[in-house]
Amino acid sequence: MPTEPTPADFERLLEQACGWLSKMHSGEFSLPEQQQLAAWRAADPAHDRAWQQVRAAWRGMEQLRGRAIPGSEPLLQERYRKPQSRRAQEPFLRRRLLPLAVACSAVLAVTLAAFFPPALWQADYLTGKGEQRSVTLADGSKVILNTSTALAIHFDDAVRRVELLQGEAFFEVAKNPQRPFVVTTAGSEVRAVGTAFDVRREAEQTEVELVEGIIEIQDAKHQHSERLTAGQSARIGAENIAVQNASRPESMALWRDGYLQFDGLPLREAVARINQYRPGRVLLLNSALADKRISGLFRLDALDQAIASLKAAVPELRTVNISPYLVVLN
Repeated sequence: MPTEPTPADFERLLEQACGWLSKMHSGEFSLPEQQQLAAWRAADPAHDRAWQQVRAAWRGMEQLRGRAIPGSEPLLQERYRKPQSRRAQEPFLRRRLLPLAVACSAVLAVTLAAFFPPALWQADYLTGKGEQRSVTLADGSKVILNTSTALAIHFDDAVRRVELLQGEAFFEVAKNPQRPFVVTTAGSEVRAVGTAFDVRREAEQTEVELVEGIIEIQDAKHQHSERLTAGQSARIGAENIAVQNASRPESMALWRDGYLQFDGLPLREAVARINQYRPGRVLLLNSALADKRISGLFRLDALDQAIASLKAAVPELRTVNISPYLVVLN
């Protein structure tokens, strides 16, 4: 029996379905591509469900097709100018693709809203997309919440427990040997007394970077534990822990200084990281390029430059700016 995809997996299926729909309406949908689409839909019920949702959104945009989009009319002198190249046709192509882009964005937004986890309703502190927030807890510990982060605080006389429900946070722990400070993420634990460290929760694992002091970490099934010292980082899975020494400890948690760093990150992950901070959405539709490696240091307040750098790093990547809030990479 096929397993139900996670929200993140189903989001990727929706993006793939948008890519197929884009090809179907491009005017260049070949017979082999039609057969590939049929095979993709038949490969898994979740594929076909994603396809049906995207098609339904596209049909729902029927009233936009054939209508002028405000602000899209060419200047008078341009109306009689013969296009010289495909580049000259791009504004027209964007107007043709806009309803499709809107449909894809709409179905992604609706689906993500449907998957919004009720657990986040338990949060004591929240940040929105692109927002960072610094808070001081009741024990004097300081926490900096990164973009789209949610924390729940569970302090008692014996232990100071913080649950990272979503996102990433940097902790500067006030020393108190009698009350350990524990950060939990989906069962995994990071235990400290007085130290400074970063924790990021992802779909299937937790990443930890230790800037100062010593911490003890444990996997979700409590089968493995490790002790980290300053300058070390770890990936904690459900049943394993992978520890490594940071090549540049000074680069840990650079987001606190307003920077996003990629160090040989696969393109799909680089796009996902950009989407965590940048308003709107960047869609990577070309799965053949998803594993290309990306490196660079970018300002969080200038992520359009990061998108331009993706094109420079992967020359075969095509970038289409549908709007300031929707960029398609193909």
